[in-house]
Amino acid sequence: MNVNRHNPPDATLFDWMLFLLIVAFGGSSFVMIRSAVETMPPPAIAACRLWVGAIVLYLIMRQAGRRYPPFLTRRRGQLSIRKSWRWMIAVGVVGNVIPFFLFPWAQQYVESGLAGVYMAFMPIWTVALAFFFANEKLTGRKLIGFALGFIGVLILMGPDVLKGALSSDLRAQGALLFATLLYAASAVLSRMAPPIRPRVFASGMMLVAAIAATPALLLFDPKFDQWSLVSIASVLGLGLFPTGLNGVLIIMLIRRVGAGFMALSNYITPLWAVAMGAIIYHERLDPSVFVALAIIFSGLAVSQRSPFRKISAGGELSPAAETAATSEAQRKS
Repeated sequence: MNVNRHNPPDATLFDWMLFLLIVAFGGSSFVMIRSAVETMPPPAIAACRLWVGAIVLYLIMRQAGRRYPPFLTRRRGQLSIRKSWRWMIAVGVVGNVIPFFLFPWAQQYVESGLAGVYMAFMPIWTVALAFFFANEKLTGRKLIGFALGFIGVLILMGPDVLKGALSSDLRAQGALLFATLLYAASAVLSRMAPPIRPRVFASGMMLVAAIAATPALLLFDPKFDQWSLVSIASVLGLGLFPTGLNGVLIIMLIRRVGAGFMALSNYITPLWAVAMGAIIYHERLDPSVFVALAIIFSGLAVSQRSPFRKISAGGELSPAAETAATSEAQRKS
């Protein structure tokens, strides 16, 4: 779809439906992880989810007529890994393999709604990392936003973090925080990557992540005999919806109304995760969680440059820009 850069279209009802579907898939992933972790170990959840997502994204890439670039290239008579694959490997390992292990492990100790709330901190990390590694300006507005986000996370983790206690719950929340930092790092890496077609990039990095996660099944007992049908269905759902199909929906929405519109998902996905946890598992989060969420959202709003004015900012994206926007949005799923 061609979009006029100077007169971008407003979001239609169909665009809002796409947006809500993306948020629903992403926000529901935490509930599915909680279901999966009841009978499946975290390494098995991560590897199976990644392989399902890799297969889905490969089929989508091939349906669009795209192919992977050659893995090796010859330079000065020597074979080396092609530059595009080096970037896909980096983003796949940093943004998918490690976080996909950390989230299931952490959700053995914390509620799914709380895990979803932590995703709201990813854009704050992104602002800081982009300043140090992507030469993006760190304005006063972004500094205030980062400070508010940091305060919100301290409230989330509770007084134990200030006392230095090392309870299991605190370690789990620390793992969630570290996972969001890795998500942000992969988003910055995606922005710095050379021009790569979005479907190729998404499929390639997911394939790399699936391959890299597989050896963990040999290091840890997968406990196949304990897997329940509910856990298996949850992992299939994780791979099919937030990991696989969301990649296509994100590309569709970006091309229709622009990447700026996608930024709103930062505000909605954690709310959906909290709501799903409350509805399905009757989770009752401490009021401090909602206070922290409000502070983090305030940090997001302050750090963005007039975010709501840019809701309908469309325009055709270059392959590099579309790749970065797609990859960053997928990280939030």
